[in-house]
Amino acid sequence: MNLKIKSIIIEDNPTEFNYLRSLLTVNFSNIEIIDHSDNINDSIRKINTHKPEIIFMDIVLKDGNAFEILDRVDNYDFEVIFITAQDKYLEKAIEYYAFNYVLKPIDLSKLEQIIKRYETLKERMFSLTKYKMFIEFINDQFSQLMLHVNSEHIMVNLNDVIKCEADSNYTLFTLSNNKKLLASNTLKYYTDLLSYKGFFKAHRSCLVNIKQIKSIYKKEAIILNTKEKIIVSQRNKSNLTDLIKLLS
Repeated sequence: MNLKIKSIIIEDNPTEFNYLRSLLTVNFSNIEIIDHSDNINDSIRKINTHKPEIIFMDIVLKDGNAFEILDRVDNYDFEVIFITAQDKYLEKAIEYYAFNYVLKPIDLSKLEQIIKRYETLKERMFSLTKYKMFIEFINDQFSQLMLHVNSEHIMVNLNDVIKCEADSNYTLFTLSNNKKLLASNTLKYYTDLLSYKGFFKAHRSCLVNIKQIKSIYKKEAIILNTKEKIIVSQRNKSNLTDLIKLLS
């Protein structure tokens, strides 16, 4: 019975590819490298054909980037391990959204941890939904939102939103210019909409924009740029810990 984990390497640098293939062959008897690609179209074809369990993927390729591949594949039942030399912000975003990554030069101990966890739990950490959330997060620099306020629809820049608070079946938006807008939707509606656009749910009645956070006090309260202190509920404190990791 073949229990090996079918894998594909996507890497356009021959030296990097040979090094990674050798590293996997020597150190991971449970990994079977079934194919290799160095460009976008070929990678898509091979992923759809072979349906690998794990893809070791460089981010920057000669004809584009890895995200173009993930945008276009048919099969999403695999684990992605980015082999990346990208900046710290991207690393943290990947980690926050449960993708795995190994920095170049490759950290063998981290790679071992990832493979062991995958083999033990058979986690399918990659999904189309998580990927879309991730892409939104790292590309969302000037996002806007249309709010239904009374008889108007008002466009606001999300970077200007400080917090959103429940007000019965409405939501009160506080903006950086001290303006307040009472929108005709519940906080739950905006929680679902904004939680992957850089907003954090402090407690059941309040969302805060992480771009408007000045500091975090004792892992139990958020201090906004306005100096307002928002207490984080007990059930959301573990999420606050994740937020601290993201922002650190």
